Amino acid sequence: MARNRNRLLLSTAFTVALLSSIGCRGFHNFFTPPGPLNKQQASAVVHDPYPQNDIGPYDAASRPPSYQKPLAEPVRNRLIPDAMPWLGR
Repeated sequence: MARNRNRLLLSTAFTVALLSSIGCRGFHNFFTPPGPLNKQQASAVVHDPYPQNDIGPYDAASRPPSYQKPLAEPVRNRLIPDAMPWLGR
């Protein structure tokens, strides 16, 4: 009886640890290619890793040539609400 209980407890703990390490992403992004070029470019526009000119000081050397003109603030503010209208923002 105690042996079965310990085995159940161990398997439950292992399952919880496995699911918590995966998180909400799942295995989709780990095993699939990044997608077509258009999808990669759209993702790069949304997740622009370079500093914005209207937030901090302008530094032309920090952005590569293809990222010299970032999205305007009103456009950045509409990216999420337009992509997910069910949020009701």
